[in-house]
Amino acid sequence: MRSDAHATAVASDGVGAVAIATANVPNQKDTDMTTINVTAHVHSYIAHPYWPERERLINIQKESGMNRARSAANRRKALEEYLRGEGMTLADYDALVALADRQFYTDDDGLIVVPKKHVDGMLVAMCDSIRSASRPCPPDMVRTVLRASAWSTGIAETDAGWWERYAVVSSGTGARLSNQRALRRNAYIGDQPPAEVDALKRIEAHGVIDINPEMVRPETLKKALEWAGEWVGIGASRKMGFGRFTITEFG
Repeated sequence: MRSDAHATAVASDGVGAVAIATANVPNQKDTDMTTINVTAHVHSYIAHPYWPERERLINIQKESGMNRARSAANRRKALEEYLRGEGMTLADYDALVALADRQFYTDDDGLIVVPKKHVDGMLVAMCDSIRSASRPCPPDMVRTVLRASAWSTGIAETDAGWWERYAVVSSGTGARLSNQRALRRNAYIGDQPPAEVDALKRIEAHGVIDINPEMVRPETLKKALEWAGEWVGIGASRKMGFGRFTITEFG
């Protein structure tokens, strides 16, 4: 649909300001995108994915009541009774656990990739945090004028290490639920992780970003990515120092 038609449709809903802003955005179908090849030395990376299998597993554990049982025997009994009612076996449950516990996104060859949604998330956070003079585009236009791919790493899951720590158990509102801390574990990769974990193999991640040349200047994007590698990061546990990267090739 043409951008002017879209603006008219929005304006008919009584949102004239939005329609004017939309009309000023070039139609992506009418604009040739420019492809930028990007290579980054990713110092460290944690994916921490939330799989559909994790959701299913949590629901099974809640609905079966197994976590309310006080003994291992009663927990197993509660689980088995629930699984029978669902037409599942313990083998099915164990397979579900294995799928829910996957630590990384991988490609068809089983090698770790940084998924597109993590790259997009980094780009949005970059545009939201960097000062306006250095911003390649507004944060709400990132997915329109910057079209990123996943980043391949060439790293196998067997090359990953484990980051373990004890964390405060809190509710969704942030209230502390217990004085006892819980063990948290995440697999990580990278040769320059935070100081408390071991350095592993170097990651040279490769991907592409298609840009709208009428809206984004390549040199501005390059400088913004260099800033994001130091101050934003990519993936999970960025506040803990993971996910930093350095742009090594751009163009």
